[in-house]
Amino acid sequence: MYTIDIHHKGDKEPTTYMILKKEEADDKNLSYKYWREADEGEYGISDDNYVAKVISKSAYKASSIYIRYPYGYTFYNPNYDSVKLKASGRKSNTTISGKTNWEVLSNGRKMKNLAMVYAQTMDYEKAIEHVLGNPTNNQKIMWKRRMKKEKFQDMVRDELQKLLQEHGMTEAYTLELLEETIKKAKEKGDVTNLMRAVDNLQDMHGMKEKHQVKVTEQIEATSNTKLIDDLTETEEKLIATKTTIKEED
Repeated sequence: MYTIDIHHKGDKEPTTYMILKKEEADDKNLSYKYWREADEGEYGISDDNYVAKVISKSAYKASSIYIRYPYGYTFYNPNYDSVKLKASGRKSNTTISGKTNWEVLSNGRKMKNLAMVYAQTMDYEKAIEHVLGNPTNNQKIMWKRRMKKEKFQDMVRDELQKLLQEHGMTEAYTLELLEETIKKAKEKGDVTNLMRAVDNLQDMHGMKEKHQVKVTEQIEATSNTKLIDDLTETEEKLIATKTTIKEED
């Protein structure tokens, strides 16, 4: 069994939810249903045999049901059983796929285009306006904040790599320039401009960061889940630390 803490909007303290294996739920004599048949407040069992309580459930038309469990949510058509819901292997409980919000966002066309344009212009404003057309000020602020994240910079470096490769400026070429700089430094004693160029190339290749290890102890995020046609809107502030998910015997 493990637990997930969710800080719901309006609550002062987070709510702790249990996620149990089927055998554990049976040992506790918990009554549960198949995940799509359980109602809000009842326990449901996922397709990979994990039991948890339904946090919320809503109907959008007759053909689309929204259901949220502590480990994630999904939409399904009650007339078909093609949709599966699994608790294991998920990195996030705020996306349908279980991927992190950033993984979902970075795989989108807008983010990829922003990385490509920014790699060529190195200008946040120009990249945003080129990709989004006529964004509002709030949209500009939101996308600029996303573009300043480390993972977006990784995407930009990938685009820069492609551009550099196209122009023959590979890592090997950069190392050759570095070697040439050292030689000229010994000969002339002043290679400031050349060294600056090599330094820029190293940055573009990400060569300075390959041996850096970054550890994030706490993640704080705000997630807005907006259902189709404003069926319902929930805002959850999720604070995840090392102890957010607690393994128990």
